[in-house]
Amino acid sequence: MPKQKQGFIQFIIILILLVVILSLLGVSLNSLFSNPVLVGNFGFLGTWLANIWHNYFSTVFNYFWGIWVNLFWQQFIDTVRGFWNGVIFFNPR
Repeated sequence: MPKQKQGFIQFIIILILLVVILSLLGVSLNSLFSNPVLVGNFGFLGTWLANIWHNYFSTVFNYFWGIWVNLFWQQFIDTVRGFWNGVIFFNPR
């Protein structure tokens, strides 16, 4: 089985085991996610994380993403397109 599919299957198994463990501990997921205090706390946390992302991290991330795209990714895409079109970029010795 390819590595990529193994990771996905492991994630699904872990998720199922987590639900089983919570059920054995007597935790109801339905009542957990309908609790207004919990929903309010997650809403606050989501708003707070979005605020930090937009005010601090997004500019830095976009700067380094632009460097990555210009230096590496675009060159990689051009090379792959060349291979598809039959262009040989390397000289065999």
